[in-house]
Amino acid sequence: MTHFLALILFAVLVAIAFAVLSSEHYTTGERVRYGLKVFVYFVGIGFLVAWVLYPLPL
Repeated sequence: MTHFLALILFAVLVAIAFAVLSSEHYTTGERVRYGLKVFVYFVGIGFLVAWVLYPLPL
């Protein structure tokens, strides 16, 4: 498994968990939008961190 696939899998699982465990006052559509937003944030921040760390020597 590559790092990218691990990032995607982690983001999907966390987004699903956050959406399911979000407040009961939200409708199903709002929970889906929240889950998608969390997924995009996780992947975006992962790419940002990778871009910042790429030039560092190993």
